[in-house]
Amino acid sequence: MQRKGSKTMTEIRLQNPYMDETIKVKEKLKRIQDMLEWLEVGNIQCLQLQQIEPEERMITISPKNFAKIDYYEVEEAES
Repeated sequence: MQRKGSKTMTEIRLQNPYMDETIKVKEKLKRIQDMLEWLEVGNIQCLQLQQIEPEERMITISPKNFAKIDYYEVEEAES
């Protein structure tokens, strides 16, 4: 349940033998779950997301390039 004055975003931890990085994106966890389903059936080739931390930018993630990807829903209080 989302609290008043907060916004929900997703934290993603990307891991492979060469890197281990955690980022935050604007998309909600449900949207990413939908994208993973589309990826599985071949409707898309990668995830295109709006990264907000550690810097703001548009990113593309190709899940097949990572040994493990963890997705966590996080709430951030608005200032």
